Amino acid sequence: MAIVDVPKIVDKYILRTFIPLFVMSFAVCWFIVVMQFLWRYIDELVGKGLSGFMLLKIIFYAALSFIPMSLPLGILLASLMTLGNLGERLELLALKASGIRLYRIIRPIMLLVVAMACGLFYFQNDLMIRAQVRMWTLVITAKYAAPEMEITPGVFYTGIPGYSLYAKSRDAGTGLMHRMMVYDMSRGYLNPRIIRADSGRLVMDKSKKFLVLKLYQGQSFENIQTQSYNTVSEPVPYMLPHFDYSETFIPFDANIKMQDEGELSSMYVGKNLHQLQVSIDSIRPILDSTRNSYARIVQSDLLTSHYGFSPYAYEDTTVFARQQERIATLVKETSGVKPEEAKASLTLTAQDSLQAIGSALDKAKRITEEAQIYTGTDDTEFYHYRTFHQEWHRKFTFPVSCIIFALIGASLGAIVRRGGIGMPIIISIFFFVVYFIIDSFGTNMLRSESIPIWLGMWLSNILLFPVGIFLAYKANQDSSALNVEAYVIFFRKLFGFRGVRKVEYQELIIEEADYEAGAVAVAQAIEHTDALLRSPMLSGRIWQIWSHGAEQQALAALSEELDAITESLRHTPSRLLVSKLCDLPLLPTRLSPFLPEEPRWGRILGAILPISLPFGLFLSRVRTHLKADLRTTRTVLTQIAEEVAVAAKGVHRPAPELSTTQPTEPDSWQVAIHTQDL
Repeated sequence: MAIVDVPKIVDKYILRTFIPLFVMSFAVCWFIVVMQFLWRYIDELVGKGLSGFMLLKIIFYAALSFIPMSLPLGILLASLMTLGNLGERLELLALKASGIRLYRIIRPIMLLVVAMACGLFYFQNDLMIRAQVRMWTLVITAKYAAPEMEITPGVFYTGIPGYSLYAKSRDAGTGLMHRMMVYDMSRGYLNPRIIRADSGRLVMDKSKKFLVLKLYQGQSFENIQTQSYNTVSEPVPYMLPHFDYSETFIPFDANIKMQDEGELSSMYVGKNLHQLQVSIDSIRPILDSTRNSYARIVQSDLLTSHYGFSPYAYEDTTVFARQQERIATLVKETSGVKPEEAKASLTLTAQDSLQAIGSALDKAKRITEEAQIYTGTDDTEFYHYRTFHQEWHRKFTFPVSCIIFALIGASLGAIVRRGGIGMPIIISIFFFVVYFIIDSFGTNMLRSESIPIWLGMWLSNILLFPVGIFLAYKANQDSSALNVEAYVIFFRKLFGFRGVRKVEYQELIIEEADYEAGAVAVAQAIEHTDALLRSPMLSGRIWQIWSHGAEQQALAALSEELDAITESLRHTPSRLLVSKLCDLPLLPTRLSPFLPEEPRWGRILGAILPISLPFGLFLSRVRTHLKADLRTTRTVLTQIAEEVAVAAKGVHRPAPELSTTQPTEPDSWQVAIHTQDL
């Protein structure tokens, strides 16, 4: 007899369930991410004379480049749907009942995801590099293929070398631009030509080697005499000619030429892990030495300006140490001086003080401008260091996020136990949005050097990994704290929606209900319902409800009374009576947990208007709903009393059947059981 290996069978079944869902979810997420890229760059790709084959190449390389972004979301959605389907079909419950723990159930999914993460790391480190370089090469090539399509209304366009163009508005149908300004810097920044025109067009000639700037109703400004940096203070002659129509030919070769991939290969998108590490190690000493040099230059300038010394080399450590000693001595001498004493020792006049203040402000402004220049240079160096360092960490963060999302998705699927697409998609989108919000926050923090680069890149994984561990622990313990249905039921009860009463008809009845006692109980329930409807808690003014919280005990007693009537009369062969029992509303035991039963505390709570006002509006709505339920209860109880009287006589009226099949004759032993001995 062959021995059946149950764990292996379970592993195969889990993988057969997971893989098709993963393929579907990954394909959908991949398609959405690629479409987002196309929507972002659609203006730079469409209408540039690109061939269909080149557009397909851009889409293909973009799809390869965005696999790391779509893979974690696909894994999260697939794992959530897999465990949710198992839970909804009670297969997860059967596996746990057979002694298989949750971590053993999700083990094949986790092993497969770890293999995917390793494959993603290899893909990012090798194949994706070439795809990114070729994609951005094609995008940049297409961007400068037809510059006349790039001019955005309200924004200066500088894509044409030596020219800056501005248009207030643009006619989408004809391409005519209105209220144009053109800055012609082709002859140098000291000899500009400025043109203002009512309207104009920028078109490409047939050879695609010249741009033709056609302007209508305008005026131009240009200097007649050529300027240089050694321009004297003499006035420069200029001219302001008006024109009705003007054409300017701008040399611009718009034939599509592929950009050199070597330029992008030297950037972070074209380097693998080893090359990134070499670039980081080479830039870090340069960045540190440059910052140290700039800091000492600024500090020496401050000391020189403050003490009036002549400029000196900041490498002179002797002078630097001497000034540091003087600073320490000055601080020690002035630290205990009171404002009155400092004012008494002041010997400068008001004019001298103003001159000193003005001189200090000029020196501070000069040093600030120098520091801004140093900051701009430092930002450029830090940008290269940061981008290389970010890309180095990104090759690890995406594979690790796949494992974390698989853990979160499998745990949530086991907790929620909801299959299909709706709920898993909502949960997946929520966690993915949270992941990218945290990732964007960390990226912005590391750009400002508020946190280290490694912490900014790993921040989302660091915060979500404990969430995955917590969810896995709760799912393994079968905790209902994260059961969505429990919260839905709670809020439905809180806002007055209590569902319907379910009473099943019994085909086999051992002991039939006592109809005489049931009739008495129904009559008493009708009286109690009428009394509760007339009670001040339900019929009085809404602001008086705080004094009648004790009447909730009558509501609890009526709810228990209805449950007892349902339990006692459900053992009846009358289908119509059972259907009437199902129509009885489920009454709450309390009007609201916010209403105290002690009148004194209720009056105190009602006197606190910031609290009692919103609670009063809430209680008004709940009370309206409860009164409607009580009226329905009285109507149904009256109908039940009529059916009890009919059933007590031995006449059982069947409820309307929805089935079209022919009724079968009951067996003799069923008739014997259903017949009441009068």
